[in-house]
Amino acid sequence: MAKINAYTTTAPSGGIKYQQVDIKESPGNVSLKPLMTGICGTDRGIVRGSLSFAYDPEGYDFLVIGHESLCVVTDSSSPRFKKGDHVVPIVRRPGDCPNCRIGRPDNCSDGKKHEAGITGLHGFMRESFNEFDYNLVKVNDTDLGDVAVLTEPMKNVVKAFEVFDRVRSRFIFENVYSTFDGKNALIIGSGNEAFLYSFLAKDYGFNTHMINRHPIGMVPTDLCESFGVDFIDSSKEPDFPEDFKLDLIVDTSGDPEAIFRYLRKMSHNGVLILFGTNGKAPATPVSGEDIDFMVERNITIAGSVDAAEIHYLKALDYLSKWNRLHGGLMKKMITNVFQPGEVGLFTTKPEGEIKSVIKWN
Repeated sequence: MAKINAYTTTAPSGGIKYQQVDIKESPGNVSLKPLMTGICGTDRGIVRGSLSFAYDPEGYDFLVIGHESLCVVTDSSSPRFKKGDHVVPIVRRPGDCPNCRIGRPDNCSDGKKHEAGITGLHGFMRESFNEFDYNLVKVNDTDLGDVAVLTEPMKNVVKAFEVFDRVRSRFIFENVYSTFDGKNALIIGSGNEAFLYSFLAKDYGFNTHMINRHPIGMVPTDLCESFGVDFIDSSKEPDFPEDFKLDLIVDTSGDPEAIFRYLRKMSHNGVLILFGTNGKAPATPVSGEDIDFMVERNITIAGSVDAAEIHYLKALDYLSKWNRLHGGLMKKMITNVFQPGEVGLFTTKPEGEIKSVIKWN
């Protein structure tokens, strides 16, 4: 057993501590030290005790939290990695189902997968750990720097757009020129993944709108303007004109009221991607007219969770491209940097946050 400092919770009941814990050393062939670990809504949901699907690893009465990490290799017996390489650990580990066996644990069909820092597997918010090389993705672009910590959230976005590409094939979704020009996308929420979804929607060619019930600060505004994303503060501005139609909605909030509010603005053959989770969100009534609306317009609703190695690789490609095209503006998505030991950031979201990270010494 190795005693190390780590952020721990008790899943699914919640709570957060920074403490020394004894963890059985992994037999992995690559030794890692975290450089940065990101904090996201899932982490805060586990700490609040609002995500019932989280659970401790077998044999432990705690869970090391954290699934977004950029690490440096400190030792390696793998031919794929050498000391000093920067890597991103893969979060979801396969179970026994056919999807898991072909390298797609993101589509696990028997629920026997594990997710680091979430379901039955210790996460990355600790001083050091070992991994097998097949659970690591190398960051080849040295110019990315700290931006590479966004790989984990970005791979979720890439996976969700893969889902979008699959489900839109049931009809001709593009315009008469086979592009998305003139199509409207709405991203609900303004967390870091909402920005990444908005940026990829713009890459696809959508007129892209991001909406939330509060204003955003100067840095988020600069990001939206640089990418050509229209931000709407729904507490102050009218949503959309009566005849305005949405072709794609991605929800990052997990708020049923917001989802059904904008679903009624969808055009025929629209696609709604559900990504956000919020087990404590208030219930929202769904009427027969809502069902009629969805059926008569061929609207597709699809959930999307996690991703596979291929999505991590594509995520790094997108981050590299955007980092080059936007003059390093992507680094400004990291709005708050904390030292190990601070715990308040798990219970109180810093004002103006896009992405908060813990920087390990």
